[in-house]
Amino acid sequence: MLVLVVLVLAAGVIVWTAVTEQRIDLIEEVALDELELEPFVTSDGTELNLVREGAGPVPLLLLHDIDVAGGVIWDGVVAGLDPAFTVLRVDLPGFGLSERIPVEGRRHTVASMAEHVAEVVEQSFGEPVVIAGIGLGGEVGAEVAVIRPDLVSGLVLIDVDFYKPDGWDELAKKLPWVGKAASFALETAGPLAAGRWAPNCEQGGWCPTESQVESRDLAETIVETAASIQAFHSTPAASQVPSELGDITAPVHYLWSQQGEVPRESVDRVQEALPEAGFEVLADAWKAHLDQPSQVAAAIGTLAPQP
Repeated sequence: MLVLVVLVLAAGVIVWTAVTEQRIDLIEEVALDELELEPFVTSDGTELNLVREGAGPVPLLLLHDIDVAGGVIWDGVVAGLDPAFTVLRVDLPGFGLSERIPVEGRRHTVASMAEHVAEVVEQSFGEPVVIAGIGLGGEVGAEVAVIRPDLVSGLVLIDVDFYKPDGWDELAKKLPWVGKAASFALETAGPLAAGRWAPNCEQGGWCPTESQVESRDLAETIVETAASIQAFHSTPAASQVPSELGDITAPVHYLWSQQGEVPRESVDRVQEALPEAGFEVLADAWKAHLDQPSQVAAAIGTLAPQP
Protein backbone atom coordinates (compact mmCIF):
# COMPACT_ATOMS: atom_id res chain seq x y z
CA MET A 1 0.00 0.00 0.00
CA LEU A 2 2.84 2.39 0.91
CA VAL A 3 4.52 1.73 -2.42
CA LEU A 4 1.28 2.55 -4.23
CA VAL A 5 0.90 5.83 -2.36
CA VAL A 6 4.48 6.79 -3.21
CA LEU A 7 3.90 5.99 -6.88
CA VAL A 8 0.73 8.06 -6.98
CA LEU A 9 2.49 11.00 -5.35
CA ALA A 10 5.42 10.70 -7.75
CA ALA A 11 3.05 10.62 -10.71
CA GLY A 12 1.29 13.70 -9.39
CA VAL A 13 4.56 15.60 -9.07
CA ILE A 14 5.55 14.61 -12.59
CA VAL A 15 2.26 15.81 -14.04
CA TRP A 16 2.32 19.05 -12.01
CA THR A 17 5.88 19.80 -13.07
CA ALA A 18 5.14 19.16 -16.75
CA VAL A 19 2.03 21.35 -16.69
CA THR A 20 3.87 24.12 -14.83
CA GLU A 21 6.75 24.02 -17.32
CA GLN A 22 4.26 24.55 -20.14
CA ARG A 23 2.76 27.51 -18.31
CA ILE A 24 6.21 29.01 -17.78
CA ASP A 25 6.85 28.87 -21.52
CA LEU A 26 3.57 30.71 -22.18
CA ILE A 27 4.20 33.49 -19.64
CA GLU A 28 7.94 34.08 -20.01
CA GLU A 29 7.97 35.44 -23.55
CA VAL A 30 9.65 38.86 -23.26
CA ALA A 31 13.35 39.25 -24.09
CA LEU A 32 15.16 41.95 -22.14
CA ASP A 33 16.61 43.48 -25.30
CA GLU A 34 13.05 44.08 -26.52
CA LEU A 35 12.58 46.57 -23.67
CA GLU A 36 15.33 48.83 -25.05
CA LEU A 37 16.90 49.44 -21.65
CA GLU A 38 20.35 50.93 -21.12
CA PRO A 39 21.86 48.46 -18.63
CA PHE A 40 25.02 48.85 -16.62
CA VAL A 41 27.44 46.18 -17.89
CA THR A 42 29.90 44.79 -15.35
CA SER A 43 33.44 43.65 -16.12
CA ASP A 44 32.25 40.04 -16.44
CA GLY A 45 29.47 41.03 -18.86
CA THR A 46 26.52 40.91 -16.44
CA GLU A 47 23.83 43.46 -17.35
CA LEU A 48 22.24 45.27 -14.42
CA ASN A 49 19.24 47.58 -14.47
CA LEU A 50 19.80 50.79 -12.51
CA VAL A 51 17.27 53.47 -11.60
CA ARG A 52 18.63 56.86 -10.56
CA GLU A 53 16.52 59.42 -8.69
CA GLY A 54 17.15 62.76 -7.06
CA ALA A 55 20.06 65.16 -7.29
CA GLY A 56 21.24 65.62 -3.73
CA PRO A 57 24.89 65.69 -2.63
CA VAL A 58 24.74 62.41 -0.67
CA PRO A 59 24.88 59.20 -2.76
CA LEU A 60 22.66 56.32 -1.62
CA LEU A 61 22.56 52.80 -3.07
CA LEU A 62 19.49 50.61 -2.47
CA LEU A 63 19.65 46.80 -2.71
CA HIS A 64 16.49 44.68 -2.64
CA ASP A 65 15.79 41.24 -1.16
CA ILE A 66 14.99 38.02 -3.06
CA ASP A 67 12.08 39.43 -5.03
CA VAL A 68 11.39 39.06 -8.74
CA ALA A 69 10.11 42.67 -8.74
CA GLY A 70 13.58 44.01 -7.93
CA GLY A 71 14.16 47.56 -6.74
CA VAL A 72 10.56 48.80 -7.09
CA ILE A 73 9.95 47.40 -3.62
CA TRP A 74 11.78 50.49 -2.28
CA ASP A 75 9.10 52.96 -3.49
CA GLY A 76 7.70 53.77 -0.04
CA VAL A 77 11.12 54.37 1.48
CA VAL A 78 12.32 56.51 -1.41
CA ALA A 79 9.23 58.71 -1.10
CA GLY A 80 10.20 59.51 2.51
CA LEU A 81 13.92 60.15 2.00
CA ASP A 82 15.59 63.46 2.64
CA PRO A 83 16.14 65.34 -0.67
CA ALA A 84 19.83 65.50 0.22
CA PHE A 85 20.18 62.01 -1.32
CA THR A 86 20.87 60.97 -4.87
CA VAL A 87 19.36 57.50 -4.98
CA LEU A 88 20.46 54.59 -7.14
CA ARG A 89 18.37 51.41 -7.07
CA VAL A 90 20.08 48.28 -8.35
CA ASP A 91 18.23 45.25 -9.68
CA LEU A 92 20.46 42.34 -8.68
CA PRO A 93 21.21 39.64 -11.30
CA GLY A 94 18.13 37.55 -12.07
CA PHE A 95 15.68 40.04 -10.56
CA GLY A 96 13.76 43.09 -11.71
CA LEU A 97 14.91 44.06 -15.18
CA SER A 98 18.48 42.80 -14.83
CA GLU A 99 19.98 39.96 -16.83
CA ARG A 100 18.62 36.46 -16.23
CA ILE A 101 21.26 33.82 -15.41
CA PRO A 102 19.60 30.40 -15.89
CA VAL A 103 22.60 28.32 -14.82
CA GLU A 104 23.96 28.00 -11.30
CA GLY A 105 27.41 29.35 -10.66
CA ARG A 106 29.47 32.14 -9.16
CA ARG A 107 27.42 35.02 -10.60
CA HIS A 108 24.57 34.02 -8.27
CA THR A 109 26.69 34.34 -5.12
CA VAL A 110 26.84 37.18 -2.61
CA ALA A 111 30.56 37.55 -3.35
CA SER A 112 29.99 38.08 -7.07
CA MET A 113 27.05 40.44 -6.55
CA ALA A 114 29.15 42.49 -4.14
CA GLU A 115 31.85 42.85 -6.80
CA HIS A 116 29.19 44.01 -9.29
CA VAL A 117 27.81 46.55 -6.82
CA ALA A 118 31.31 47.87 -6.11
CA GLU A 119 31.73 48.48 -9.84
CA VAL A 120 28.39 50.31 -9.92
CA VAL A 121 29.50 52.58 -7.06
CA GLU A 122 32.87 53.35 -8.63
CA GLN A 123 31.48 54.19 -12.05
CA SER A 124 28.24 55.88 -10.97
CA PHE A 125 29.52 58.00 -8.08
CA GLY A 126 33.28 57.73 -7.65
CA GLU A 127 32.94 58.40 -3.92
CA PRO A 128 31.78 56.48 -0.82
CA VAL A 129 28.05 55.85 -0.59
CA VAL A 130 25.49 54.90 2.00
CA ILE A 131 24.23 51.40 1.19
CA ALA A 132 20.85 50.17 2.41
CA GLY A 133 19.95 46.54 1.86
CA ILE A 134 16.98 44.32 2.64
CA GLY A 135 17.61 40.59 3.21
CA LEU A 136 19.82 39.41 0.35
CA GLY A 137 20.58 43.04 -0.49
CA GLY A 138 21.87 43.54 3.03
CA GLU A 139 24.17 40.53 2.68
CA VAL A 140 25.53 42.00 -0.54
CA GLY A 141 25.92 45.43 1.05
CA ALA A 142 27.76 43.93 4.02
CA GLU A 143 30.12 42.12 1.68
CA VAL A 144 30.86 45.35 -0.18
CA ALA A 145 31.65 46.98 3.17
CA VAL A 146 34.10 44.14 3.88
CA ILE A 147 35.89 43.93 0.53
CA ARG A 148 35.77 47.64 -0.41
CA PRO A 149 35.50 49.71 2.78
CA ASP A 150 36.65 52.74 0.80
CA LEU A 151 33.34 52.73 -1.08
CA VAL A 152 30.95 52.59 1.91
CA SER A 153 30.27 55.58 4.17
CA GLY A 154 27.39 53.89 6.01
CA LEU A 155 25.44 50.63 5.98
CA VAL A 156 21.76 50.10 6.79
CA LEU A 157 20.71 46.45 7.19
CA ILE A 158 16.99 45.72 7.12
CA ASP A 159 15.78 42.27 8.19
CA VAL A 160 19.03 40.60 7.14
CA ASP A 161 19.36 37.01 8.34
CA PHE A 162 22.93 35.91 7.75
CA TYR A 163 22.30 32.60 9.54
CA LYS A 164 18.97 31.40 8.13
CA PRO A 165 18.77 27.65 7.38
CA ASP A 166 16.91 26.45 4.29
CA GLY A 167 13.18 25.90 4.74
CA TRP A 168 11.05 23.46 2.78
CA ASP A 169 10.44 26.00 0.01
CA GLU A 170 14.14 26.73 -0.47
CA LEU A 171 14.83 23.00 -0.60
CA ALA A 172 12.09 22.54 -3.22
CA LYS A 173 13.63 25.23 -5.41
CA LYS A 174 16.99 23.46 -5.30
CA LEU A 175 15.66 20.18 -6.71
CA PRO A 176 17.17 19.48 -10.15
CA TRP A 177 13.94 18.72 -12.02
CA VAL A 178 11.23 20.25 -9.85
CA GLY A 179 13.14 23.37 -8.80
CA LYS A 180 12.22 25.52 -11.79
CA ALA A 181 8.51 24.75 -11.40
CA ALA A 182 8.71 25.38 -7.64
CA SER A 183 10.45 28.72 -8.21
CA PHE A 184 7.70 29.73 -10.63
CA ALA A 185 4.94 28.65 -8.25
CA LEU A 186 6.40 30.32 -5.17
CA GLU A 187 8.31 33.36 -6.43
CA THR A 188 7.33 34.50 -9.93
CA ALA A 189 3.94 34.18 -11.66
CA GLY A 190 2.68 30.97 -10.05
CA PRO A 191 -0.54 30.60 -8.05
CA LEU A 192 1.15 31.07 -4.65
CA ALA A 193 3.61 33.82 -5.57
CA ALA A 194 1.32 36.85 -5.39
CA GLY A 195 -0.05 35.81 -2.00
CA ARG A 196 3.46 35.36 -0.63
CA TRP A 197 4.42 38.82 -1.95
CA ALA A 198 1.69 40.65 -0.03
CA PRO A 199 0.14 38.11 2.37
CA ASN A 200 -1.29 40.70 4.75
CA CYS A 201 -2.94 42.95 2.19
CA GLU A 202 -6.51 41.76 2.76
CA GLN A 203 -6.05 42.06 6.54
CA GLY A 204 -5.08 45.72 6.32
CA GLY A 205 -1.34 45.23 5.89
CA TRP A 206 0.90 46.36 3.08
CA CYS A 207 -0.55 46.28 -0.42
CA PRO A 208 1.45 46.97 -3.57
CA THR A 209 0.63 50.02 -5.64
CA GLU A 210 -0.62 49.72 -9.20
CA SER A 211 2.80 50.66 -10.56
CA GLN A 212 4.53 48.06 -8.36
CA VAL A 213 2.13 45.38 -9.60
CA GLU A 214 2.83 46.41 -13.19
CA SER A 215 6.59 46.30 -12.61
CA ARG A 216 6.38 42.87 -11.03
CA ASP A 217 4.13 41.59 -13.81
CA LEU A 218 6.69 42.73 -16.38
CA ALA A 219 9.58 41.10 -14.53
CA GLU A 220 7.64 37.81 -14.42
CA THR A 221 7.33 37.73 -18.20
CA ILE A 222 11.05 37.96 -18.98
CA VAL A 223 12.45 34.83 -20.58
CA GLU A 224 14.21 32.41 -18.18
CA THR A 225 13.08 34.19 -15.02
CA ALA A 226 12.02 31.03 -13.16
CA ALA A 227 15.14 29.18 -14.34
CA SER A 228 17.35 32.03 -13.13
CA ILE A 229 15.75 32.12 -9.69
CA GLN A 230 16.03 28.33 -9.43
CA ALA A 231 19.71 28.58 -10.36
CA PHE A 232 20.20 31.26 -7.70
CA HIS A 233 18.77 28.99 -5.00
CA SER A 234 20.81 26.03 -6.27
CA THR A 235 24.12 27.87 -6.12
CA PRO A 236 26.07 27.39 -2.88
CA ALA A 237 27.27 30.64 -1.31
CA ALA A 238 30.83 31.41 -2.35
CA SER A 239 31.55 33.65 0.63
CA GLN A 240 30.70 33.47 4.29
CA VAL A 241 29.71 37.05 5.09
CA PRO A 242 28.97 36.36 8.79
CA SER A 243 32.58 35.40 9.50
CA GLU A 244 33.67 38.82 8.17
CA LEU A 245 31.06 41.07 9.77
CA GLY A 246 33.55 42.15 12.41
CA ASP A 247 35.74 43.62 9.66
CA ILE A 248 33.15 46.24 8.71
CA THR A 249 34.47 49.69 9.59
CA ALA A 250 31.60 51.83 8.28
CA PRO A 251 28.82 52.91 10.67
CA VAL A 252 26.03 50.31 10.69
CA HIS A 253 22.35 50.58 11.58
CA TYR A 254 20.25 47.40 11.78
CA LEU A 255 16.44 47.42 11.65
CA TRP A 256 14.51 44.34 12.76
CA SER A 257 10.83 43.71 11.97
CA GLN A 258 9.75 41.80 15.04
CA GLN A 259 6.71 40.26 13.33
CA GLY A 260 8.73 39.14 10.32
CA GLU A 261 10.71 36.03 9.41
CA VAL A 262 14.09 36.90 10.96
CA PRO A 263 14.40 35.22 14.38
CA ARG A 264 15.72 37.04 17.42
CA GLU A 265 18.66 34.63 17.60
CA SER A 266 19.97 35.85 14.23
CA VAL A 267 19.67 39.47 15.35
CA ASP A 268 21.56 38.67 18.56
CA ARG A 269 24.40 37.13 16.54
CA VAL A 270 24.66 40.25 14.39
CA GLN A 271 24.79 42.36 17.55
CA GLU A 272 27.62 40.20 18.86
CA ALA A 273 29.56 40.65 15.61
CA LEU A 274 28.83 44.40 15.39
CA PRO A 275 28.64 45.66 18.99
CA GLU A 276 28.98 49.31 17.96
CA ALA A 277 26.13 49.19 15.43
CA GLY A 278 22.81 50.86 16.07
CA PHE A 279 19.87 48.47 16.44
CA GLU A 280 16.22 49.36 16.07
CA VAL A 281 13.28 47.05 16.81
CA LEU A 282 10.05 47.74 14.92
CA ALA A 283 7.60 45.83 17.08
CA ASP A 284 4.56 46.01 14.81
CA ALA A 285 6.29 45.52 11.46
CA TRP A 286 6.19 42.45 9.21
CA LYS A 287 8.63 43.95 6.71
CA ALA A 288 9.87 47.34 7.83
CA HIS A 289 10.50 48.75 4.36
CA LEU A 290 6.87 48.04 3.46
CA ASP A 291 4.98 48.50 6.75
CA GLN A 292 6.96 51.39 8.18
CA PRO A 293 8.88 53.00 5.28
CA SER A 294 9.16 56.38 7.01
CA GLN A 295 11.13 54.79 9.87
CA VAL A 296 13.45 53.12 7.39
CA ALA A 297 13.94 56.39 5.53
CA ALA A 298 14.72 58.11 8.83
CA ALA A 299 17.27 55.44 9.76
CA ILE A 300 18.98 55.86 6.40
CA GLY A 301 19.06 59.61 7.00
CA THR A 302 20.99 59.18 10.26
CA LEU A 303 23.92 57.70 8.33
CA ALA A 304 24.15 60.48 5.79
CA PRO A 305 27.57 62.20 6.07
CA GLN A 306 27.19 65.64 7.60
CA PRO A 307 28.46 68.60 5.56
